[in-house]
Amino acid sequence: MKKFSLIISLLFLSIGLLGCQKSGNEEGLDKEISKSAEKITDKPTIIGEIVQIEGKRFLVENKIEKLPDGRPDAIWFSTDDIEFLKVGLTVSVWTTKIEESYPAQAVAEKIEINE
Repeated sequence: MKKFSLIISLLFLSIGLLGCQKSGNEEGLDKEISKSAEKITDKPTIIGEIVQIEGKRFLVENKIEKLPDGRPDAIWFSTDDIEFLKVGLTVSVWTTKIEESYPAQAVAEKIEINE
């Protein structure tokens, strides 16, 4: 009887462990999502005005689109190419990762000055 109980227990344990594994399709989907999140898209992360510069970072506010609570969408971007930026310039900025806070924070991966 003990052997039968042991066999049944091992059978249920192995079935439980197999059920917790990801299938090959799910693993591929996870990889595809993480790859697509790291690509720079054609559309900029934000288009707005530089309202503040501190050290090697600058704050961009979208003057058109507002957040649901009425505040302007704003992101602090860090970059080594700060010397050509000035307060008041309208810029388009691309990034792949944003730390969500207010204002949000990110590394500028591409910057275009709009006229």
